[in-house]
Amino acid sequence: MDVMRNTSREELQFDVCLTGRSKGAYQDEFESLGGRVLFSPLTRNVWSFSRQFKQLLETEHYDVVHSHLYYFSGLVLRLAARAGVPKRIAHIHPVEDLKAGKPFRGLYVRLMKRWIRQYGTSFVGPTKASLERFGESLWQKEPSKHVIYNGIHTDRFAQPVDRLKVRKDVNIPENAPIVLNVSRFSPHKRHEFLVQVAERVLSQRPDVYFLLIGAGKLKETIEEQVRLKGLENNFRFISGEPSIDRYLMAADVFAFPSCNEGFGIAIIEAAAAGLRVIAQDIPGVQEAVKACIEPTLLPLETTIDEWCRTILEILKQPRITENQRQKIIKNFPYTIEKSIGKLKDIYYG
Repeated sequence: MDVMRNTSREELQFDVCLTGRSKGAYQDEFESLGGRVLFSPLTRNVWSFSRQFKQLLETEHYDVVHSHLYYFSGLVLRLAARAGVPKRIAHIHPVEDLKAGKPFRGLYVRLMKRWIRQYGTSFVGPTKASLERFGESLWQKEPSKHVIYNGIHTDRFAQPVDRLKVRKDVNIPENAPIVLNVSRFSPHKRHEFLVQVAERVLSQRPDVYFLLIGAGKLKETIEEQVRLKGLENNFRFISGEPSIDRYLMAADVFAFPSCNEGFGIAIIEAAAAGLRVIAQDIPGVQEAVKACIEPTLLPLETTIDEWCRTILEILKQPRITENQRQKIIKNFPYTIEKSIGKLKDIYYG
């Protein structure tokens, strides 16, 4: 969306092909900016998907197919090559394979990696770690391999927000500390762990509120966990929406216990909003927190009690000042302009 918002359709025309059937939170805005949203549902019948997707490619005559489907990009790029698409890009986001160990996974991974290397013309990762963990240890020496950090438009955070109004909108007292998390409700994001941490924090500081922003298959499960623990008065859930900037700028701490991140764009948004960040010490996050002031990285084996102590200690610290925040934005390392420039080099090169 940030690429769409910051380019013209004369420069780049985007169609997005979704492998599900549902309309996403960004579809209306995407289409209003001149993009098209297409659907090629992926079910257990891979042959049906392949026929439908190849027909789409042959009908539309694309210049570039840019696939974000991890190992499944191997099949996507193979179909793109057979349809005559000249530029075929595999964009690898996760650092760890979340489905490792499943039956026949090893055979599938070997085949998809072979197809990615055989049919891809470019290979992109959002961090150095994502490329290296995928097996591209010598990527710096190969011109087809690229790191493109997920940049943001810092103008979104240029002006402070009315923190009291934002708090009123979500029914949080004006002086209450807010711990924020922004992420998809998936197992590796560890919302269940965060709720356990919150329970421990609230036993010592019942004035703290936890604001969780996102959507996903586990959202209702986490909401039920909060209710069963009797914590619903101190939790607020907001579904994913196109603009979350005002919530970021109204919070006090960003807590991010995810155990698998290609980069962690929510972390750099939190940095631009002037939040103190607590996150797991994992490869993708290690690169993202370069945008933060004094980030706190905790090992994966860190206990619930240690997470609780860390949050409580950081809540005692003064907020990052507006002058400090403006300096962060002025020298921000991950801007959308840099990302778009690298994308154009690949698309037009």
